[in-house]
Amino acid sequence: MVAHPEILLSKCAQFREQGEFIDVRLKVGEDEFVAHRIVLAANSDYFQAMFAHGMKESNQDVIELKHENISVTAMKIMMDSIYSGEINVNDENVLEVLIAADHLQVASVVEQCCKYLTQLRFDVQTYCRVIMVADQHSLKDLKEATERKMASMYKDICEKEEFLSDMNADVLTALLCRDDLSAPSENFVFKSVMQWIKYRKEERMNVAAQVIGAVRLGLVDIKDTIEELDTEEMQLIPEINLLLHRALIYSHSPSRSSAFALEKGKPRSMTTVLVAISPSCDICYFDVQSKSWKLLSSMEKLTNVFGCYSAELVCNYLYVTVKFRTWQYGICCYDIVHDIWSTLPPIPHSSYIQIDSLCHFEDHLYAIYESSAPYRYHIATNQWQSVASSKSLCNHSKIKFCNKAATVYKSYLYVLHGQGQILFCFDPKKNVWEQRASTKTPHFGSFSLLVVNNNLCVAGGHCSLKSSSSEPGDKAAIEVYNDQENVWSVVQQTHIPRNDLGALEIDRRVYFIINSFPVDSSITIPPGEVYPVILDEWENLKEIRKDAVLCYAPIKTGNLTTEN
Repeated sequence: MVAHPEILLSKCAQFREQGEFIDVRLKVGEDEFVAHRIVLAANSDYFQAMFAHGMKESNQDVIELKHENISVTAMKIMMDSIYSGEINVNDENVLEVLIAADHLQVASVVEQCCKYLTQLRFDVQTYCRVIMVADQHSLKDLKEATERKMASMYKDICEKEEFLSDMNADVLTALLCRDDLSAPSENFVFKSVMQWIKYRKEERMNVAAQVIGAVRLGLVDIKDTIEELDTEEMQLIPEINLLLHRALIYSHSPSRSSAFALEKGKPRSMTTVLVAISPSCDICYFDVQSKSWKLLSSMEKLTNVFGCYSAELVCNYLYVTVKFRTWQYGICCYDIVHDIWSTLPPIPHSSYIQIDSLCHFEDHLYAIYESSAPYRYHIATNQWQSVASSKSLCNHSKIKFCNKAATVYKSYLYVLHGQGQILFCFDPKKNVWEQRASTKTPHFGSFSLLVVNNNLCVAGGHCSLKSSSSEPGDKAAIEVYNDQENVWSVVQQTHIPRNDLGALEIDRRVYFIINSFPVDSSITIPPGEVYPVILDEWENLKEIRKDAVLCYAPIKTGNLTTEN
């Protein structure tokens, strides 16, 4: 059975073809197009406003569209589409039909033209024109779809002559800013940009800072950056001089350039995931969609080690404390951008002491380990240096069965020592330690210091050394620290049911303590609700090796598999 709207549309098309009930003519140049006001108003907001609001054209039999820069060809295609519901465009005329339809606010024709364009494989010149038309006419979906398509083809298009000759500076800049730009490396991107500038150097030096500024210089080999930007003509441009200066600082001291790292050191097409690293085993990540652990085959396993104890992410480098097969302890570093492991220099006089925790603070990586005060590693100079010792800290480090956790809070390094109960605070400017208030209860086993809503908290573990995860009733209390009054207070748990996942609630947000690492579940609890939150879907989170260390790390999206 034919739908009623289709019958109506077919009848209107028949009336138009036979010249029946015609009440308006649209004139474009010397050509006229017969139509019905009711059909035009139903399909075009432009004509609806014209006919409904008493404009002079509302009473005219012939309406001349002489100021709209609409071609006869575009008008015919648009009118046929209005009456038939179908569109007959090709690669040569689709843009002029789109422009005409957008001006006359014929939404159905605009939508069909945009759909056609997104399926079209066109050259760089046409691509630039599509982007500019989409931008001028505020067609955000068309602009996004076209940019996304060209970003996926960047490697191919930038190796063609038309990239050098036809690519527009604004369009190129928009492409370079995208996370999904497909290129073998950022060095490749940088070199393509420099080729583009040099192709027409005289005119493109005016926009050189704009396009170079869109490159992620933190990921470019600093030698290439210096070679191209440390030239007399480039240094005459203040913005480029500043970019080079920041790139040099970042290459020397990545952790100091946090703002630059976020903008220019972020790898493209990356997704931050929870990663589990075990000694000499395949590395896994937790897929939050399926709530299950999956193999991360793109990341090399950590070989020749017996144990892993903690992990810390600094910019694009992942540091893991390990025990080597030589029975010595140390730190391995994974370069996320280049997919390679390396080993840090050993900590002086501490090769046979287990490193329990790592913490990134300003330019340093702090190693918290038993039987001694911490050491810190200067990332830029690749050297270790001792931290001021504290008699009380060292004494508590010698307590048997001690646990440790560390975090940065309000520009100080906080360490929880001695059965997870004694808090120490380190001031890096004064290079001194200070003992703070002890927690209300001990914390044995897997516990963590974490900062939630600008509050320092301790969570996880058990009150007794003999407790295990099979005894949920003996779990240590969750506590929050008040640094103004130097006191701990217990956070009452009224929302989380007893479970063996180590689930807890702080400030109405649910966390899990897995292998001493806090995992944010993104579950939030509305105010006033006191009944238990259902955690069943997170059951798989505990299905990970007990010797695995966890951390969040950026991983290339294409490397996240569906393999369990």
